[in-house]
Amino acid sequence: MSDSTVPPIPPAPAAPSARPGLSVPDLLVALGVVLLGALLLAGTLRIPFGINAVVGPRVFPLIVSVGTLLLGALLTVNVLRGGRAEPAAEEDTDPDAQPDLRQPGLILGGFLLGAALLQPLGFVIGTALMYFSVGFAFGERRAPLLAGVALAVALVTYVVFTRGLGLTLPAGILKGVL
Repeated sequence: MSDSTVPPIPPAPAAPSARPGLSVPDLLVALGVVLLGALLLAGTLRIPFGINAVVGPRVFPLIVSVGTLLLGALLTVNVLRGGRAEPAAEEDTDPDAQPDLRQPGLILGGFLLGAALLQPLGFVIGTALMYFSVGFAFGERRAPLLAGVALAVALVTYVVFTRGLGLTLPAGILKGVL
């Protein structure tokens, strides 16, 4: 047998820590969602019960506020366990590029215009303006089709809230027609 020396076994590489560092931005977002859910719940609990209504005006805000609170709690637990919000692999973004604020500006402008015209023109027209601005911001350029769909969705929303839930919404210029 030959007298060969066996090289020493190199030490094992250090194992990655079981818990990566806490991501403060992710924690702030998670706690912000918890705070938003708590504020929504506090506001929802101030809504008076409907009279003789199976589904009163509190039901949907309660579902949204509890869902938001639950989502915030789950996000917080995930962040405290070391989870991080990583961009998706298919996101091809340039961090140095200037953001294009036209679309958010169109949506915000449509929302503000619709909110300002809600009382004088009514819920259907004001909400249709909001829907129209969102569709236009997302690239729909067929204005007659977009206006028709926006009016139809706003009208259905109005009917569901006024007749289905018994809420009072401003009719505006359509008073007597609706």
